[in-house]
Amino acid sequence: MSLSEFSLNGKKALVIGARRNMGKGFALGLAEAGADVAVTDVNIESGQLEKVSKQIQDMGRNSICLKVDISSQDEVKTMVRQVEDKFGRIDILMNVAVMYHMNSVQDLDAESWDKLTDVNLKGYWLTIQEVAPLMKKQGSGSIINLTSRGGLKAHADKAMGNYAIVKSGIAMMTRQYSRYLGPYNIRVNAIAPSLVEWEEFPGQEENKKPQENQPSVQKEISEQEKFEAWSTGPQNIPLGRVATFNEMANAAVFLASDASSYVTGTILNVDGGYMA
Repeated sequence: MSLSEFSLNGKKALVIGARRNMGKGFALGLAEAGADVAVTDVNIESGQLEKVSKQIQDMGRNSICLKVDISSQDEVKTMVRQVEDKFGRIDILMNVAVMYHMNSVQDLDAESWDKLTDVNLKGYWLTIQEVAPLMKKQGSGSIINLTSRGGLKAHADKAMGNYAIVKSGIAMMTRQYSRYLGPYNIRVNAIAPSLVEWEEFPGQEENKKPQENQPSVQKEISEQEKFEAWSTGPQNIPLGRVATFNEMANAAVFLASDASSYVTGTILNVDGGYMA
């Protein structure tokens, strides 16, 4: 074994949903390992994505940031073309975009369901469909999808039911594409976290928007509420804590690098032992 196999020097990566939280952590982790990284998100108005791109550049890597709605095939096609024009190739694709809905799957309306699946399933499929031909021409590539322990186990919690359904779809999408793309030396894997630290709690953005004729009030969310929102707590995780962004990024670097050259079709649980 050689530690150089974990290096991503010279690799070109595309991270979808890199504005904050795990997406940001993955993008920075790949850059620290040596990759040039293109970062995208549907929201760039906040300036967060530009800051991530700047942090990557400060490491001495090349980076671009792009506003992309991955539920739009036209926007995905344009994104891939822009990244190829900038980098010349795409060695690593990381699908990290996430859409949440806190209602029970039984209480969702059709519009909410469409939004969930447009990002969490259709969006992942579109990006793979557009990047895979480029990787085929290159003769290699690594695709890494973000699923969840929620996609591997049924949940009674109202917020996890709909999320579990779409994340289980991503897990199977990963396995299917590993079979389709394996003959082209393209590896397809997924990372399944349990609880991970975050900068912004899912749904906080909606809380920040003032209602008509009402003052803006941002609710403070305790750590315990965060645990409860994901229907589990440290007592259900053998390691007894949430994962850090760095710990998640380490898993991504492994799957993106030559150190995992014989790993494909795998759902890598990075969950503190939750699924044990």
